[in-house]
Amino acid sequence: MDSRKTGEFIRKKRTELNLTQKELSEKLGCTDKAVSRWETGKGAPDVSFLIELSSILNVSVNEILLGEEIKKEHQIEKYEETIVSTIKENNSKISRLNIVIYILFVVVEIFSIYFLTFAATPSDAMGLLIGLVLITQLNSLLFGLTGIKFKYKSIYPWIVTVAFLPSNYIYWGSDALETALFYGFIHLVSSYIFILAGTGIALLVSRISKKIKQKRNSK
Repeated sequence: MDSRKTGEFIRKKRTELNLTQKELSEKLGCTDKAVSRWETGKGAPDVSFLIELSSILNVSVNEILLGEEIKKEHQIEKYEETIVSTIKENNSKISRLNIVIYILFVVVEIFSIYFLTFAATPSDAMGLLIGLVLITQLNSLLFGLTGIKFKYKSIYPWIVTVAFLPSNYIYWGSDALETALFYGFIHLVSSYIFILAGTGIALLVSRISKKIKQKRNSK
C-alpha cells in the first residue's frame, strides 16, 4: 500500500462529500489529527477503520488500499494486485525482523562468551568451559525455535565456533591449540544438535496447532 496515494484518495473522496477532517473523524470515532496523518501520507488507516471508512466514502476497501477508483471490469485484477502487494510487504517485514533476531542471537552469544571468559579466574577453568557450552546449547535451542529458514540457521554454529576460539586463547594462552580445537568442535556439534531440536519442536507445535484449528473449523 502506498500511504501517500491512499491519503490523497481519502482526501479527494472526503472533499467530494463536503466533509471536514473533523466530521470524518467523528464518524469514525478517531481524532482529526489521525485523518490528517492519513491524508498527508504520514500514516495509514488502521485495519479496524477500513470497512467503516469505505462505507462513509462510498468506495471499496480495495480502492482505499490502492488509492484509486476501480472499474468493474478490473475488479478481479485489482484484488489480485492488492493480495500480491500485501504478501510482498509482509514478507519484506518478516525478512527484516529475522535479520534483527539473527543479529541479536549472535550478539548475545559473543557477549556471553567473552563476559564469562574475562570474569573467570584460573581456578574456574572447568566451570567456564561447561558454562560456555551450556550457554551455546541454550541459545541454539532458542534460535531453533524461531521462524528463520534452516539454511540460515545452519550458519549459526560456525559463527558460534569462530567467536569461541579467540576466547580460548585469551584464557589459556597461545599453547592451548588442542583445547581450543576440542571445545570448538563441541560448540559446533552441540549447537547443530540443539538448533535441530528447537526446529523440530517448532514444527511439531505448528502441526499440532494446525490440527486443533482444523478440528475446531470442522465442528
